[in-house]
Amino acid sequence: MRQCLTAFLLVLAAGLLAGCETVSKEQCVAGDWSEIGRAHAAQGYPSSRFDDVIKDCGRHGITPDPQAYMSGWDQGVQLYCTPLNGFNLGRQNTSLSPICPPNLAGEAERAHRLGKRIWTTRDKVTQLERRVDDRQREIDRLRSELDRIDCREKKGDERVACRDRQNDLRQRVQDARFEMQDARFELNDRRRDYELTLAQVDEEARRTIPGYQQ
Repeated sequence: MRQCLTAFLLVLAAGLLAGCETVSKEQCVAGDWSEIGRAHAAQGYPSSRFDDVIKDCGRHGITPDPQAYMSGWDQGVQLYCTPLNGFNLGRQNTSLSPICPPNLAGEAERAHRLGKRIWTTRDKVTQLERRVDDRQREIDRLRSELDRIDCREKKGDERVACRDRQNDLRQRVQDARFEMQDARFELNDRRRDYELTLAQVDEEARRTIPGYQQ
């Protein structure tokens, strides 16, 4: 039940924070300051965001209730500063907001670092995958250019220059192939590292993060 409530509030938070305004006119009129504060904290915003709420609602002649907002914000902090949320943020390479109080910050930060390990090892795989794809595109481009060159009708220095161009393209194709081969070897190593990291992180997360599921 508590996990469902957390998920609902995080979805609600995303809806509340959509658009350019901190809060909409409709939200100001509705005046659910506690829910707005809870949504803001659940997204990691500091309590100073209430200043923006005051400005937005002030344009409509409405004065927010600071006590209600802060009451909700305090509840939202409890949702945000959990080890599970810290882990998920780390896995997404999203920074952990400094809003967590000392009694919650330690576990949230530790879980954030654990999740970040997954993102870091996956990012290395992604970069090498792009490197392999880049080299393949370079090879295709060079070979296409080479296929368009015909030196048979050329004479003298022009023929020599044409053949030199062909040889240069062939060498560049060969160099790109070697680079792609090296990248593939490294990619295989990084993929093994990623799978190992996933297993290690999963084991630790199961032991230390309440509500964790792979």
